[in-house]
Parts: sequence; structure tokens; C-alpha cells
Amino acid sequence: LLGASCLSAMPALTAAEPKADDPPHLRPSPDSTQDTADEPFIGKFSAQAAAAYLDSRAHLVGKNCYACHSTFTYLPGRSVIDPLAPGVMETRVLLERLTARCLDKSQLPQVKTYHINQVRILAALELARHDAVTTGKLQPLTRQALDAIWTLQLADGSVKWLHVGEAPQAVDDYWPVGMIALGVGSAPENYSQTDKAKAGLEKLRGWLRAHPPKNHHERGLTLIAQSAIDGLLNDEQRRQHIEQLFASQHEDGGWSLAGLAPWQRPDKKPLDTIHSDGYGTAFATFALGRSGISPSEPRLHRAIEWLKKNQRRTGGWFAASPFKRDNIISNTATSFAVQALALCGEIQPRA
Repeated sequence: LLGASCLSAMPALTAAEPKADDPPHLRPSPDSTQDTADEPFIGKFSAQAAAAYLDSRAHLVGKNCYACHSTFTYLPGRSVIDPLAPGVMETRVLLERLTARCLDKSQLPQVKTYHINQVRILAALELARHDAVTTGKLQPLTRQALDAIWTLQLADGSVKWLHVGEAPQAVDDYWPVGMIALGVGSAPENYSQTDKAKAGLEKLRGWLRAHPPKNHHERGLTLIAQSAIDGLLNDEQRRQHIEQLFASQHEDGGWSLAGLAPWQRPDKKPLDTIHSDGYGTAFATFALGRSGISPSEPRLHRAIEWLKKNQRRTGGWFAASPFKRDNIISNTATSFAVQALALCGEIQPRA
């Protein structure tokens, strides 16, 4: 892996502020069906097409701009197809540079974002997950970044997060808590058993126990967290979460994003709770797969088949936005779809 010494050649790094609409270069032409419900299906599942889709969306607002819904969904999704792909390694190097600057008080002013602590947390988690699927060794910079997460943890065990109504990542505190559990639990070399991590994870568990899930999306995040760090649910609670998530599965084997939680768009446009979509199905499949359900279990098998049959021609999985950015939620859906399919044995990562 490329270390901090290689970062000086990379361009300056900034992070995007939320905008009302997608950036111009991602807006399809008026007659295009790309990233809409009308886009044709690919016909046969293709990991290569999914990789190409993710590569084209790695940094949604430009090559030196990092956003929660692009870079931090790109890296975990793309890495399960090929963890050493050029785009993955470029992202790795840029994230290392961002992290090095965040950890150096003299360079911190060069990081241009109002959400610096949120970006620091996500960068540390995705570097750790990438370490796990490449060298299997926790790189020194990754360890420093993970240790820094605990300095940002609040007394109740959560972290200060974005509540801007942009579901699913920036709605409540469940998303970062679930992602911290997944990233820290996935970190190699037993990082989760270090003193700092054990203390921080116990506070994280306390927050989750004090805030039982209120909807299916939170149940899914709880199952993901449980799979990564344990100690959150007893066997009966885990079974109940699994059954409640399966209870919202549609007849065709999928789930709808809008059926996972009572999200509302700012423009009050109605959300579709009837038809299955890419995010709802991919997220639920990933959460259930992480919970220990076998891919051969009939209900999970139906979900896997839905994902394989509903990939779009451009390589992604479509979901209508619960906010305003349809392209962004489809990007997140595609990341979860390839992670879910890899978890269930449908994608074999390149050695």
C-alpha cells in the first residue's frame, strides 16, 4: 500500500458541501433513462459492469472532492471486486493524505470542509476495511486514524453527526454508530481488542442498548453492528430483528428503501413503498447476510436473485432518492449490492 510519504504528489483535497441538485456532469441528458426507473436491465449480472459504474462515481463532485455518499461508499464496494484496482488505490492514497493532514494540527487548516470530524471518522473506517482485504495488516496511519475516532466520541457513546435530512447517511446517529462498529470490528490485527478500542466500543454498545431501533433501517444497522463487535443482542433479540426485517420483504424477494424507515423528501414528493429497489434490497441483504443467515435460506436466496436480476444496463442498481439526489442513492445502492453479493458468494474478489 502507498503510505503517507507518497502523498505529497497528490492534489489538494476538499470536501463537498451538500447541494440542492446533482453536479452538472452527473445529470443525464433529458432523453436519457440512466439512473431512473426506466433504465433497462442488463440481462445477466456482471461484476465488471458494477465495477465500471462505481469507478465512474468514485468522487461525485470532482477528482479532488470527497463526500460521504461517493468516496466512502465507493471504496468498500469496489474493493470487494478488486481491492487493488487503479481507482481503489487512487482513492486509498487520497484518503491517506486527507487523514495525514487531519492528524497534523499544522496542516489541518488545509482540509476544506465544515464536516471535518465526520470525514475523519469515515476515512479511518474505510482505510481499516481496505487494510483488511489487502495486506491484512493495520497500517500505522490507519491505526492513528482509528485511535483518533475515540477522541471524537461523545459521553453517551455516539458521535456528533449530520442531521440534514439526507437519508440514509445524514438523518440520525444510527448510521455513524453502525459504520464505526463495522469498520473497527473489521480492522485487522485485533485492533478492536486494544485498550482504546475496547473502551470506545463498550460506550458504543451502551448507546445502542439505550436507543433500540425504531424502524427496519435501524434494525439492519443494529444487525450489522452486532455482527462486527458482538455484545449488543442476545439470541432472541437477534432472531426478532431478523424476522422483522424479513417481514418487510416483498413478494419478488426485494425491499423498498421507503419501506425501511418513514423518510420524507423535502419537496414532499411521495416515496414508493410498493416496488422493490436497489438500496432497500441491497442494504437488507447485506444486513441479513452479516447476521449469519445462510445464502441458501429461501428468503435470503430470493433477495440475492432479485439483486442479480435487477442490475441496470450502466452497471448500477436504481433507487429513487428519499432526498433529492437520485444519482447519489443509486451509487450507495450499488455499493451495498456488490458488498451483499460478495458476502453471499456471488462475487469472487480478484486475488
